[in-house]
Amino acid sequence: MGTRFLSAIGLTVAVTAAAFHTGPQVDNSQYAPAIQRLVSSTPEWIAHDRLAVTLWKTERQFYASRKNLPVWFDGDQPSPRFGALLDALTHSADHGLDPAEYGVDGFQQVVGRPEENKRSYEIERIPEIDTRLTYAYLQYAADLLGWSGNPKAVETNWIRADNKADLAGQLAKAVSSNRVRETLEELAPAHPQYKGLQSALARERQNPTADLDQIRMNLERWRWMPRDLGDRYIFVNVPAYEMQVMEGDTPVLAMRVIVGDPIHQTPLFSDQMTSVVFSPQWNVPESIIRKEMVPKLVADPEYLERQEIQVVGTSGEVIDAGAIDWRDASAVAGLRFRQRPGPKNALGLVKFQFPNRFDIYMHDTPQDALFDREQRALSHGCIRLEDPLALARYLLRDNPEWTMKKITMAMYAGHERAVPLKKRLPVHIGYFTAWVNPDGSVTYTDDPYDLDTTQKEQRL
Repeated sequence: MGTRFLSAIGLTVAVTAAAFHTGPQVDNSQYAPAIQRLVSSTPEWIAHDRLAVTLWKTERQFYASRKNLPVWFDGDQPSPRFGALLDALTHSADHGLDPAEYGVDGFQQVVGRPEENKRSYEIERIPEIDTRLTYAYLQYAADLLGWSGNPKAVETNWIRADNKADLAGQLAKAVSSNRVRETLEELAPAHPQYKGLQSALARERQNPTADLDQIRMNLERWRWMPRDLGDRYIFVNVPAYEMQVMEGDTPVLAMRVIVGDPIHQTPLFSDQMTSVVFSPQWNVPESIIRKEMVPKLVADPEYLERQEIQVVGTSGEVIDAGAIDWRDASAVAGLRFRQRPGPKNALGLVKFQFPNRFDIYMHDTPQDALFDREQRALSHGCIRLEDPLALARYLLRDNPEWTMKKITMAMYAGHERAVPLKKRLPVHIGYFTAWVNPDGSVTYTDDPYDLDTTQKEQRL
């Protein structure tokens, strides 16, 4: 909208003053009929995508609630709110956003230059200017809430948080309280990582080091996250191969993790951890059976026995693996594989469930040596933990029955036991390739799924 603003609005810009109107309240009812006509239609400067339609509907509701009176003008003069909004839109750059997307240059020309003391423009254009300013507010608010951008276009299994907000009510509050910029800033993430990236962005703009795009993309990813992560929560940063348990802003437990490989990427979403499962059995996913295990069995019929994996028929009965012709697709169809609990189990001695549509969970692993690798995108999507015992102790610490001895015994019991958590714990799986350290410096991580490149292409 920014570069088209002046030509589209048809202003005869002889605007020469900058002082905003601060005098007595004036009667703005003269503009109401024109504003009503505008918001009853859909101007050509409103896009046709889903977000634009939602924002325009919100704008209609907002003007209806104030009887279609203008927001940003008092009489024929820009009000102080006009200046506050212009200031807020200009500072959208502090969030890695582009002020031009909100028409800032055009609005600045409407206001004029501070050193001059006259203003003249076509009064009949005020309703359109006013509605454009309102739409710019709503666009910026939506961007700060993370409603814009399309994480699914970057990665199919990237689930954006549902950061709901009553933007019509938000704008009404901003206008009545004369806190336009402040109410907008309240919509942005308050997480220390977001604030730290904003500081890094300011430094980058002052002394460029070619990290600008990466910082901006990671700011956007934080806007896609839930605003409230929880008082206590588990946070997995996939490209850093790290899991942290957070209490407030403080990590109380951290460990290395193994995440999905580029073919079986770990989904990016938030959910709730519900239970700890000791001595888990592993129900082998059908895709692994078909693509990996059956081909091995053709050449090595004793593979399942060595891995302590049972073959289960369609009726739930255990079948003798040696009696199956693994080259016969019809004989294999419908069979399920189940690995018994124990040290050879692919899930190790404990798993942590947070039920989700992807059937992803965290678990132990018998392959501890893999944690020594620098790049650890190696799994089929689930998250393997370096120190699952420490996480089990933390999750069950409010349950006196589960002492260290009992936890250890349950892990080696050889039969599955699920222990529900007394209080569910939020789990957030994110993808941040720019991470702010306690001293304010930024670590730029590996990008195992090449999402930085994909997201950058989406922004262009």
